[in-house]
Amino acid sequence: MQKIYVTGIPGSGKSTLAHELHERGIAAFDIDQIPGFCYWRNRKTHERREKDEYKQGGMGREWVEAHEWRCDAEKLRELFDREDTIVVLGITSNQEEYLHLFEKIFLLQCTEKTFLHRLDTRTNQIFGKQKSEQESILSWYKQFEERMIKTGAIPISTEQPISAVADVVMSVGEKTQR
Repeated sequence: MQKIYVTGIPGSGKSTLAHELHERGIAAFDIDQIPGFCYWRNRKTHERREKDEYKQGGMGREWVEAHEWRCDAEKLRELFDREDTIVVLGITSNQEEYLHLFEKIFLLQCTEKTFLHRLDTRTNQIFGKQKSEQESILSWYKQFEERMIKTGAIPISTEQPISAVADVVMSVGEKTQR
């Protein structure tokens, strides 16, 4: 079994890549889009908040900074029983808890101008559309990318066509199996 994790800041291309891989017949799971898989949790009280609670108009920077986006690691492990090759795409506050489960980790990167444009124009989710949410992302994304590269994530530019990004992910993944 080959397990690949793809991460990147909001607007870096994770959902688009998941769609491209799925079109190629690869078991690709965007964990932000699987109901019940990820959830918001208050940083102080640890109270779990459901995704539907903030759908109307976004959340804003204050709310985002008071909460963390988390993945249910047990549900993630359950995905591994389904397919021989699996690509999981996402970004969560607790991903360090499950990165060790993957043979390869990729980091999608693009310019600030590109990811801000993508956040403004995307239609698959509301997060990141508010200017205050974008300011929050701008305040931490460079440190996040540096941390991921230090953990061994392979950076890939999403300034190129998504088909080329998918080619890189799958070709490096194939080398892992040999």
